[in-house]
Order: sequence, then C-alpha cells, then structure tokens
Amino acid sequence: MTEQQHIELDTLLKQGILLLESLNTIYDRELEALSSKDLEQLSDITQEKMGVINNFHSFTLERVALLKSFGIEIDTEDYSTAEDNSSAAQQTNTLYAEIKKHLKELQHKNKRNEQAIYRNQQNVNQLLAIVRGHKKQDQLYGKAGASKLYKAQSSLGKA
Repeated sequence: MTEQQHIELDTLLKQGILLLESLNTIYDRELEALSSKDLEQLSDITQEKMGVINNFHSFTLERVALLKSFGIEIDTEDYSTAEDNSSAAQQTNTLYAEIKKHLKELQHKNKRNEQAIYRNQQNVNQLLAIVRGHKKQDQLYGKAGASKLYKAQSSLGKA
C-alpha cells in the first residue's frame, strides 16, 4: 500500500475506534439502566446502541470497499500489513490492534449485560411464581436444566 492509502485507511480506522469507544460507554450505561430497572432509560439506550451499531456496520462496509479498491483481499481473518515495515504501515497495524482490543472488550461487556438481563428475568419469574401462589416444592428441573412447575400437570404426567 502507498503512503496515501495508509493515510486514508488510518482515518477510517480512527473513525471506527471512536464508534467503538462510544459503544463502550453505551454498554456501561446499559448495565446501569439494567441494574436500576429504569425501562425508559433502557429503551433510550437501546435505540442509541442500535444507531451506533448501524454506523459501525456502515464503517465496516466502507472499510471493506476501501481495501478492495486498494487491491487487498479481505477473505482472510487478519489482513495486516506485516510485510510493509514503513511507519505508516506500523501505524495502521497499531490501529487494527486497537480495534481488535475494543471489539473483544465490547464482546465481554455484551456478555456481562446479557447475564444481568438473564438474572433480572429469573428474579421476575420468581416474583411471578410467588404472586401466583406457586410453592418452591412444586418445582422440578426439565431436560435443559430449567426450573418447571409440576403442580399444574395432570397426575398421570407426574408419575
């Protein structure tokens, strides 16, 4: 790649890093909203998150188009410029590494928020069971390990 191509790609990569950093703060705010059970804030954050994710998707498509225009195959998982030892290539590789680091961090935060949602769902299900008058003794575990109520089944089904 030429020096000008590296500059174009670096500019695009820096935009992607900014998008990922904003998504990082959104995930933190999402966890706070999940913890406080603020549905209105959670809805707003979800809309904002979807907007940033759509922007990142557009960024990815733009980056792919730019790399194709440079004649770089993007079929491989990592298309770093390892064979190029120029300072521009090293800068590009540094930016790629930073994007990968942000993506791994976001993947971790997404999983963390997913677990918070699952815990909240379990708490709501337990509260509903209490409100409906189900007893803890009426629970069995199904094939998938999920808790199920057996009292509502027929007596033949219990056997």
